[in-house]
Amino acid sequence: MTAPWHKAIRDVWHERTRTILVILAISLGIAGFSAVMSTYAILTRELDRGYLATNPASATLWTDSIDDNLVAAIKSSTAVSDAEPRRTVRARIRTGPMEWRSLVLFIVKDYGDIRVSTLNRETGAWPPGTGEMLIERDAFQVAKAKIGDTVTIKNSDGDEHTLRVTGGVHDVGQAQARMENAVYGYITLATLAQIGEEPYLDQLKILVARDRYDEAHIRAVVDDVKRVMEKNGHPVRRVEIPEPGKHPHAALTGTLLLIISTFGLFVLFLSGIIATNLLTAMMASQVRQIGVMQAVGGSRLQIARIYLAQSLLLGACAVILAIPAGMWGARAMSLYMAKFLNFDITSFAVPLWVYLLVAAVGMIVPLLCALYPVWHAADISIREALTSYGVSGNKLRTSFFDRALAGIARPQLFAIRNSFRRRTRVLLTIATLAAGGVFFMAALNLRSSMIHTLDGLFAQRKYDLMVQFAELSPTENIERAVRNTRGIARAETWIVSQGSTLFSKKPTASHSVGLHGGATTVDKNSFVIIAMPADTHLMQPEIIAGRALKPGDEDTMVVNSALASRLPLDKPARIQMGPGQPTFRVVGIVREPFSPAVAYIPRAFFDARHPGMANSLRLKLDGTPINQVKSDLEANLRKEGLRPIASMSNGDGRYGFDQHMLMIYIFLIVMSAVIALVGGLGLMTTMSLNVMERRREMGILRAIGATPAVVWLMIVIEGVFIGIVSWIVATVIAAPLSKGVSAVLFMAMMKTRLDSIIEIPGILIWLAISIALGAIASFLPAWHASRSSVREALGYE
Repeated sequence: MTAPWHKAIRDVWHERTRTILVILAISLGIAGFSAVMSTYAILTRELDRGYLATNPASATLWTDSIDDNLVAAIKSSTAVSDAEPRRTVRARIRTGPMEWRSLVLFIVKDYGDIRVSTLNRETGAWPPGTGEMLIERDAFQVAKAKIGDTVTIKNSDGDEHTLRVTGGVHDVGQAQARMENAVYGYITLATLAQIGEEPYLDQLKILVARDRYDEAHIRAVVDDVKRVMEKNGHPVRRVEIPEPGKHPHAALTGTLLLIISTFGLFVLFLSGIIATNLLTAMMASQVRQIGVMQAVGGSRLQIARIYLAQSLLLGACAVILAIPAGMWGARAMSLYMAKFLNFDITSFAVPLWVYLLVAAVGMIVPLLCALYPVWHAADISIREALTSYGVSGNKLRTSFFDRALAGIARPQLFAIRNSFRRRTRVLLTIATLAAGGVFFMAALNLRSSMIHTLDGLFAQRKYDLMVQFAELSPTENIERAVRNTRGIARAETWIVSQGSTLFSKKPTASHSVGLHGGATTVDKNSFVIIAMPADTHLMQPEIIAGRALKPGDEDTMVVNSALASRLPLDKPARIQMGPGQPTFRVVGIVREPFSPAVAYIPRAFFDARHPGMANSLRLKLDGTPINQVKSDLEANLRKEGLRPIASMSNGDGRYGFDQHMLMIYIFLIVMSAVIALVGGLGLMTTMSLNVMERRREMGILRAIGATPAVVWLMIVIEGVFIGIVSWIVATVIAAPLSKGVSAVLFMAMMKTRLDSIIEIPGILIWLAISIALGAIASFLPAWHASRSSVREALGYE
C-alpha cells in the first residue's frame, strides 16, 4: 500500500465520527437517487410490458349484431391477425339501501378463448357461469362487495336483477374504478339475456398483422375492415384507435416519473452540500499536517491526491450502503404507484445501467464535494499552516453583520452569535433545511389550491344531479316525470353528443359518434359536445375570453380551455358530428380545470334537427336527500317509458376528481419528508462540527463555572435558532415556488392551471417541525459536549 493511501485510510479511521457522518450524508443522497432511478426503470418497463402482454386491440369498431361469418370474413384478411366480438352494456349496481353506482358490463363470447385484450384471472371462479359476474379487482371497494355476495343490478330498462359475484379479474386497459367511481363487471351472453338485455355482440376488436405500433398503418387497415363490414351489411357507427403500444396511463406515469427523477437529483444535491460541509471541516483539522507535508517537499497536487483518494474511499463506502437502501426504496415506491394505477409488477429487477450510474455518481459526488476544500487547503502557505490554531480558529469580526452581532451582549444570545461563526456552513445548512420546509409548505399549498380550484369548477355547475338517457327521449315525458317527483327545485333538459375537430385535407380520427350514427374514429381530436339552453340557470361557466352563449344563438360555440388550442376564438370551426360536418363560430372560451375537451352549443341547434328531444337531464334540488330524489325520479321516468342509463351527483363527480389528485398530493408530502430528513441530518452534522470545533471553548466555559445544563442549553438554542431561520427562509420561498410548481406540474400533466392558495396552517406546522428538528438534531451533540470533562475539552486538538 502506498503512503498516500495509508494516510488516507488512517485519517478515515482516526476521524471515525466525522467519517460516519460524511458516509451517511453521501449515502442518503445516493440512496434517494438510486431509488428514483430504479423506480423509473421498473415502472417504465413493467407498465407497458403488462399492457402489451394482454395483446391489446389495435382498434375497436362498433356496429350492429356481429355473427361468426363477419368475424371469419375479417380474419381472412392478411392485414388482420385476429378479431374478436365483444359488447359493453351500461347498468347500475346497488351499493347501499338507496345508493346505486354505475356498472359497466363487459360481455365476452368465450372466456376460454380470449386472444385480444385479454383478462387476467385474479381470484375465485373462472369463467363466470350463467347468473354470475366477475368484478375487476380495483372495483370491489366501489361495489362494496366480495366474492360470494349476491348483488342487485338495474338494466337499461330499470328492471332489477340479482347476480352472484364469483371471482375477480384484472383488466389492465381499464381506467381505475376508484377514480371513475364505477364498477366493472364481466358476464356471459347467457347472463346478459337473463338480466333482460338482447344477447348480441356489437364491438369488433381487431389486431393488425404487422406494424402494430404504426398508427397510419392501423388506420389504413381499419378503413379496409370498415369496407368489408359494410359490404357484409354491417354499417360501422364508431371506431376507436388507442395510441399504439402505449398503456392508457403511460403519459401520466411518464410525467410523474420525470418529476421523481428530478427530485432524486435534488436530494443528491442537498446531500452533496452536507458532504461539502463535513469535508471542509475535516480539511480544517488537517491544516498543520498539510503544512508539515509541504515543509518536507510535498507539492499541492501530491497533497490533494491524498485527500481526493480519501474522498473516493468514502464514496465507495457510501455506495455499498446506498444501493441496498435504494433498492428497498424503489420496491416500495414501485409497489405504491402500481397499486394506485392498478397494474402488476412481475419483476423488480433493475437494469445494469442503473447500478453503473449509481456507482459512478457515488464515486463522483464525493470527489466534487471535496474538490474545492481540498484544493483550497492544499494551497495554504507553510507559515499559515504551521501557525494555524486548528478548527477553533476564527477570523476577526469586521463585517457589518459581525459587528451587529457583537453588539448583542446579553448572555442568552451567546448561542445565536455562535451560529454564524462559520457563516458559509450555517448558510448551506439553512438552505438544506429550508428546502424541506419549502417542499412541505408547497405541498400543502398545492393541496389547498387543488381543492379551491375544484371548488370553483363545481361552483359553475348549479345542478345537484345529472341523469343520462340511453337515447334521445321526448322532453315532454321527461318534464312530466320531473313534475311528479318531489324535491326538485329546477330542471333543464340538455343534449350530450360527441364530435371531433377536422383539418383541411380530410377528417382526422375523431371521438365517438353523433346522435344518429355515422362512422367516426376515436383519438386525441375528440371532444364532448353539450347543447344547453342559452339562458340556462344550471350552468354559469367562467368566461375567460369572448362571451357566453345567449338567446338567439344557433351556430355559435363556446369551448373550454382544453379545446381552445384546436378551436380558436372568433374563428369558424368545422367539426365532425356523426355523419355531418356542421360549421360553428367560436364566440367564447370558458375555464374548466381538470376537464376533458368540451364544446357548448345552443339547444336551438339540436331543436332545429331533433325538436322536443333530449338525452340528458340536469336537476337542482330543494334540500331533499339526493338518494330519495333519484329513486322517486327513476320510478317516474320508467312510468313514462324512458330509459335512464346513468345518474351522477356532483358529490360523486367530485370524488373522482379527488382520487386523481390524491397521488400527486401524497407524492409531494413524501418528497418533503425525505428532504426534511436530509435537512435534519445536515443540521445534525453542522451542530456536531460546531461542537467539535469549540471543544476547548466549552472547556473554558466549564472552567469558569458553566454547568453541563448551561452548555447543553446553549447548543440546543443554537440548533433551534438555525431551524427558525430556515423556517423564515422557507416561508418566503414557498409561496412563489408552489405557484411555479403548480404551473409546470399541472400544465404538463393536465393542461390546466390552479388557483394559488397559501395554506396558513402549513406555515405554523412547519415552524413547529423546524423547532423540533433543531432541538432533536442538536440534542446528541449538546449531550456529548455537556458530559465532557474540563481536562478533555481543553486538551482537544
